[in-house]
Amino acid sequence: MMGVIAARKSRGADNRMPSQRVTPQPPTPLSDCIRDYVADKGMSIRTLALRSVSGSTGQSLTAQWITDVLSGRVSRMPDLWRLEALAAGLEMDPDSVKALAISQWIGWDIADVRTGPGERLIFRVPAGYTTEQCARLADELMQVINSTAEPEREER
Repeated sequence: MMGVIAARKSRGADNRMPSQRVTPQPPTPLSDCIRDYVADKGMSIRTLALRSVSGSTGQSLTAQWITDVLSGRVSRMPDLWRLEALAAGLEMDPDSVKALAISQWIGWDIADVRTGPGERLIFRVPAGYTTEQCARLADELMQVINSTAEPEREER
């Protein structure tokens, strides 16, 4: 009997279970941010939707749309007014929400560095960069920005 089982195993897939493929899920930083915010505030998705109003268009998000984002049913990058409205609801800088959306829908690694009160430096991170390398690159970029801004200040 043992010989038969061994022969069956060596012959092929007749008695094997189908292999399961594990597909890695892409990162969802905007969805994660929404989940964290509503959990931290003890807020419902409906309440978040009511707070999410675009300052430029006056349009509001629906709870269904936010739920669709959270469940991965929004297949393309949202319109800018939606990201602006979501930023208002999440009490975040609109550019930071846009950076999270770029990361989620386009797949780029984005660095979002606060450089001062109301100031941010947002850039695409080169592939393979570590957190330390990103911080160093941000410092170098700030030095370049500050050095080019100083001559302009002197001219005034």
